[in-house]
Amino acid sequence: MKSAFPVLVLASLTLISGCSGPSREELARVKSECASFHKQERAKYGAIVKPIDHWTKDGHIVVELSEKVSEDASKYTSHLCVYDKDKGSIALPSVFERSRWSK
Repeated sequence: MKSAFPVLVLASLTLISGCSGPSREELARVKSECASFHKQERAKYGAIVKPIDHWTKDGHIVVELSEKVSEDASKYTSHLCVYDKDKGSIALPSVFERSRWSK
């Protein structure tokens, strides 16, 4: 008879990892808010700002944003947005703070 132990451990790890990170809905909201906030506060007029990556660091959700001059542009500038879940706040790190939040 085969043991169910490996399956139970895998199921437990899946539940634990699923609970520790942001939900799909929360992540979509944070990405959208970061893109909007960056566009409002720092982007050049008419720029296209979109989330392109995300990760968690020190309990914060970090979103990498691309800023392009137009939808068709092949080049973009990368910016970071940091969401503090505890405070419910968004920050746009400066170039000097970027290394603190990089992957």
